[in-house]
Amino acid sequence: MSDHLLSFGDRHLPTGSASLRPDEAVMWLTSTADGPTKQVKVCGEVDMSNAHLLVELVETLTRTPPPTVAVDLSEVTYFGAHGISALLQARALLTDRGGQLTVRDPSPIVLRIVTVAGVRHELGLADLSTHAEHRSTLPPR
Repeated sequence: MSDHLLSFGDRHLPTGSASLRPDEAVMWLTSTADGPTKQVKVCGEVDMSNAHLLVELVETLTRTPPPTVAVDLSEVTYFGAHGISALLQARALLTDRGGQLTVRDPSPIVLRIVTVAGVRHELGLADLSTHAEHRSTLPPR
């Protein structure tokens, strides 16, 4: 049984004319619970304007007994230094509370950025092959 917990990116913002327009989110976060493991799905762009939301969501999920939080990054289209910082902060937060962070299915851009930054091992991604990443990012000849 899976329970939907939280979702970000579906607000409406006021405009100059006082009407509301949909929030044009660049990142979406959803979370579900399946037993003791909490699943977090990240979609879109993780940058300096929104990476803190990932940490805040993980912090919210740690209010229950120390969980395992699995972060799915398969649909991330942009990932910068703030994304790395957010993952490392979330990992430290969970570790301090007796929990564990696992990163699942990183998109090619996430894999490339964490490789260049040298944090693959810290995030548990050291065993993933970079063959697919290089194939998908190189232009055709």
